[in-house]
Amino acid sequence: MRKNRSKAIVKSLIILLVLIFFAFPLYWMFTMAFKPESDWATFPPKIIPDIWTLYNFYKGLFLMGGLQGIFDSTIIAISNMFLSIFLGSMAGYALSRFRIGQNVAFFILSQRIAPAITFTIPFFILFSSLKLLDTHIAVILTHLTFNVPYATWMMKAFFDGIPKDIDESAMVDGCSPFGAFLRILLPISLPGVIATAALCFMFSWNEFLMALFLTRSAVKPLPTLIPRFYGGHDILYGVVCAVAFVASVPPIIVVVLFQKYLVRGLTMGYIKG
Repeated sequence: MRKNRSKAIVKSLIILLVLIFFAFPLYWMFTMAFKPESDWATFPPKIIPDIWTLYNFYKGLFLMGGLQGIFDSTIIAISNMFLSIFLGSMAGYALSRFRIGQNVAFFILSQRIAPAITFTIPFFILFSSLKLLDTHIAVILTHLTFNVPYATWMMKAFFDGIPKDIDESAMVDGCSPFGAFLRILLPISLPGVIATAALCFMFSWNEFLMALFLTRSAVKPLPTLIPRFYGGHDILYGVVCAVAFVASVPPIIVVVLFQKYLVRGLTMGYIKG
């Protein structure tokens, strides 16, 4: 009995330490966002600010382009989410239900396996020749090259978990293959759709490398905007943390609101029955 209690205490302490290790940077970012400039580099550092201010948010969002970053990131992430689900669900259905060579499936997956850095120069040259640099379209299309393969394989796994008898029953009732997909299979796999959509949204919202290479001044997604607060002689710690805090809110909201669907969606395709 004592051994079990000791093990439980040790496990609880380990979990608590791990939680503190991962949560403390978030807490520090949160408090730094509300600290005045005089408290950014005090020693010893103040765990709880003496003075709370919203000036860092005002400066980052209204004076240094943070609102434009939110607008650009929202357009890119939402557009990419819907397009990825639209293309990925149909491709996943085709791979799951029709006889398609494994070479095609592997080619789709390879787009996700390859490091993103390998695509930067080809995409830069391509969009430069098309006069699409520094546009939302360029960033959206590059994100699709990574999100669509991921969405395809996620949706394929979900469709593989749905018995083919359901398709056949729908076709007996007069549905075409596309009609069975749209009216029957897609609603059944809704948890998977929501989970995939949430993950695609968070990838586009947080993606930095491609957005950095393909944007300049007209389009400023949040991940590329934050490094611009690092000046040559000083670093605006409070402004960086304020904008980073704002940037972290949408992914947190997505996880909190769709947590049930994320859990069900990520397990649905791998558990039949």
